[in-house]
Amino acid sequence: MMQNDYTKREFLKLLGTGSLGIFFMSFYSFDDFIDDDFLLLTKDDEKYENYRNSFNKRINKLPKYIAVCKTDFAVKKAILFGTQKKLKIAIRSGGHSFEGFSNIDDGLLIHLGLMKNITWLKDNHVKLQPACLLQEIYDNFLPKKRIIPTGSCGTVGIGGLTLGGGYGFFSRKYGLTCDQLYRVKMIDYKGNTIDSDQDPDLLWACKGGGNGNFGVITELYFKTYTAPQSFSGYRLKFSNLTTEKFISVIKLWFKSTQNLPKEAFSAFVLNGKFLTILFTNYEANQINFEKKFTELIAQANEYKPMKNRNLAAALKNYYGIKTPIYFKNASAGLYDGIEDIENGLTKLFEKVTATRGTIYQINTLGGKINEVKTSDSAYPHRDINYLSELQTYWDSPKEEGKFLKAFEEIQQLLRDLGNIKQYRNYPDINFPEANSAYFGTNLARLQQLKKKYDPQNIFDYPQVIK
Repeated sequence: MMQNDYTKREFLKLLGTGSLGIFFMSFYSFDDFIDDDFLLLTKDDEKYENYRNSFNKRINKLPKYIAVCKTDFAVKKAILFGTQKKLKIAIRSGGHSFEGFSNIDDGLLIHLGLMKNITWLKDNHVKLQPACLLQEIYDNFLPKKRIIPTGSCGTVGIGGLTLGGGYGFFSRKYGLTCDQLYRVKMIDYKGNTIDSDQDPDLLWACKGGGNGNFGVITELYFKTYTAPQSFSGYRLKFSNLTTEKFISVIKLWFKSTQNLPKEAFSAFVLNGKFLTILFTNYEANQINFEKKFTELIAQANEYKPMKNRNLAAALKNYYGIKTPIYFKNASAGLYDGIEDIENGLTKLFEKVTATRGTIYQINTLGGKINEVKTSDSAYPHRDINYLSELQTYWDSPKEEGKFLKAFEEIQQLLRDLGNIKQYRNYPDINFPEANSAYFGTNLARLQQLKKKYDPQNIFDYPQVIK
C-alpha cells in the first residue's frame, strides 16, 4: 500500500521516469501524491483483496493497480498515473456490476468507495458523491422527509445506479433516478474536470448512458421530493405451481398491473414452482387499491397485506443480501405486455423450474418514466411498461457451469421470442449487439460523445461504448 513510508524513488519507479513523470514531480511535491486521500495498491499489498473483491463472487478480476480515491484531486492523480503507465481504466463506486464491468484485469481500477459525502443545497437539492449507498441515502434523506426515486437494494452505489438509469418503488411517480439529475462533474482522461453546466452533452449522456464510458463522475446533483407519510406492501404467495396455473396467474398479473396508480409498484417473482407477487403503494388513500388484484388474491395460497407502515422501516425489508455471493443476474427483456412472452410461457416455466436457484422476475415500469422523450436522455426505453430479470444462485464455484448453461438457455428462449431490448444496469456478457440492446436509437449519439470525451478508449470494459 502506498503510505508515507514509501520513498520518492519507489513512487517514481511506479509512476515512471518519462517526461510525464518528471512533469508531475516538478509541479507537485512528493507529499501531494502520498496522502490519506490516495492509496495505490498492488497485488502484494495487504488491502488489495479488500478493494478488489466484488459483490458477485463469480467475478474474479485482477487489476494491476487499484487506486483508492477519496477526493477529486486523488482521482486526477489516479487517471494521470494510469495514462502514463498506458493502462486501461475501470471505475467502481458500489461494486455491484453484475458482469464485473467495474473491475479490470491487468489495468487500473479506480475505486471510489470512500467518496460518500452528502451535501444539502438550497431548494432541497442535494449533491452526492458516487459511492453513497442507497441505505446511506435513505438514512440521511428520510429524517428530512425527502426522497429521490432509487432502487431498493441497500448496498448499491448511487453512481452506477444513476448512470445506467435507476428504477424502483418511486419511479412510476417521479421517473428514473437519472431523471432527477440536473448536474454532474466528471474528470476526463486528461485529468480535466468537466461540468455539465458548461457542457450539456455530458448531462444527457449521464442520464442512462454513463456507466464507466466517458470518465470518472465525482459529483451528482439531484432534485428531491417530499417523502410519503407511509408505505404499504401486499404479498401474495403461490405454491406447487403447474404450467397451467403459472400461465393463468401471469396473465392475471399483467391484467392487474395495466392501470396501477403512479404511487404503486408490482413485481412477479417465479422461484422454482413457487411464485411471489408483490404490490406496493404509498397513496394516502388506499381504500380501493386491493380491488385491482382481487382475482389474484382469490388464487393465492397465502396473502399478507402490511398497510401504512413507517417508510424507513418498510424500505429496510427490501435492502437485500449484504454479503458477497455466487450469482448471475441479468436483464431478460423489456416488455410492452404479456404478448412479448405469451408464445413461450410453457417453455419458460419448464426451464425456470428445471434448475434450482433460478428466478424469473418481472417489474412494473411506466408512469412518469414514459413521459420523458427518448431523445431527452440517454436512457431510451421510455415506451416500455415492464422490465424482466433473470437470476440464478449457487453455493460453490464447481456448480457454476451448469447454472450458467441453464441461464443462457432461458435467455436464448426469450431472445427467440423477439425480446432484444435490455436494461443497461442489468448487463449480460452474452447479449448480441449489447449496446444496441441497451441504448437503441441513442447509441449513435453516445458513440460520438465517447469520441469527444475519451477518444483513446482509456476507460474500458467488455461492453464499453466505442
